[in-house]
Amino acid sequence: MRKIIVFRLGLTAAAPIFLADGAYAQVIDNYFPAIGSGAGELAQEPAQVRAMGAYTPLGKRYGPLRIDADGSESEGYASNVDRNVGGHSSAVVSTQGNLSAVSRWGKRDQVHGNINVDDIRYPSRSIQNRTNWTANLGGVHDFGHDTIGVSYTHLSLVQMPTDLGALIVNRPVPYQVDDGRLSYTATTHGRLSIIPQVDVQRYHFDYFTPTANQPSQGYRDRVLVTEGVTAQYELRGNSHVLLVMQGTEIRYQNPLENAPSRDSNGASVMAGYDFGMRGPLRFRALVGYQTRRYRASAYGSINSPMAEAELSWVPTRLTTATLSVRHGIEDSAFENVVGYTFTGARIGVTHTYQRNIVFSAYGQIQKANYPSAPAFLQNTVLYQEHNNQTFYGVGAEVQWLINRHMRLSANYDFSSQNTVGSGQFPIHTFLVGFHLSL
Repeated sequence: MRKIIVFRLGLTAAAPIFLADGAYAQVIDNYFPAIGSGAGELAQEPAQVRAMGAYTPLGKRYGPLRIDADGSESEGYASNVDRNVGGHSSAVVSTQGNLSAVSRWGKRDQVHGNINVDDIRYPSRSIQNRTNWTANLGGVHDFGHDTIGVSYTHLSLVQMPTDLGALIVNRPVPYQVDDGRLSYTATTHGRLSIIPQVDVQRYHFDYFTPTANQPSQGYRDRVLVTEGVTAQYELRGNSHVLLVMQGTEIRYQNPLENAPSRDSNGASVMAGYDFGMRGPLRFRALVGYQTRRYRASAYGSINSPMAEAELSWVPTRLTTATLSVRHGIEDSAFENVVGYTFTGARIGVTHTYQRNIVFSAYGQIQKANYPSAPAFLQNTVLYQEHNNQTFYGVGAEVQWLINRHMRLSANYDFSSQNTVGSGQFPIHTFLVGFHLSL
């Protein structure tokens, strides 16, 4: 299942204040590190954030400990809150809060925690009301030459019918993700670093009353174990070459009745290059090949090239443009299709005017290609021919930074997308928000 999220360059190190419901991306990727990176690391603030020193929230400091908190209230209108053909319109009320803490000491030692709550209400369509929350703990210990990183993340989210790989349901489907990661970075006396790591994820879908067209989602409960090793060689400065090898085991907890096991084993090999920051440009990319073989011969196997790339351009301290692309294999929510290939690209531009007026815009496209259902489902209601699903989205936002603690925002998002078996349908979302920071 792949979730689509509005692409927006945040103004703080925390998550964006509000993610408009009309356009979504792989939400899981927003909480977990990029392929080949270690566990427990903290993301660096972009140059644009550092440049707006007079408007950057300071948080509270107690010795080595820094605490940050923020909250927002956004209201507006969405033309299709069901995210489906013929869906209902409604006013939107979104409330979000975030609390984070980080403590640093020594050269690279740090421990951090974060909790975020996002509540969305539709007064005219209460069946679509939902609350997401996430929590994360992580840290890094420096041994003087090597480092060890560990992190744990809990996500309480919902699936919508426009999520790529999702079922066409008329209400949010809540699910939980627990993720634990451990990595060790061994640095040689030369320029080579070796990073072995392991990641364990558990997916659990909450119960809702099934119907003939909407079965209980318990069959999607699964555990994913990914083991990998990354070899990183420093060419010069912060420029690196990467080689990443990974193995993945997926085990489903509640098999579908009278259906083959969906369990699978997979492997991938990728080579990459991180250009680092050279003047106004930064480029990094990983390309390789991925395979997934299912325990049941009825499902066969999926083989696909995989790639991740990102190009950032910072022509001034107040302007940032980013282009990113991704292609690979994802898990499906359908009973009759266990996996599919995903391709996505997005571009975003953010510009700060006079240091306290921030303009941003984005555009994105995401596409899922589903294989035909296995032969044993022919002549049944579950059989499906090769199919695809496409999402297009654009949007713009303006923020007025009143001071370090308050800001106002207004944004508009448009998407055109289809659920499996339907034509394209547009969704418009308008929001105005007020934000407070510690």
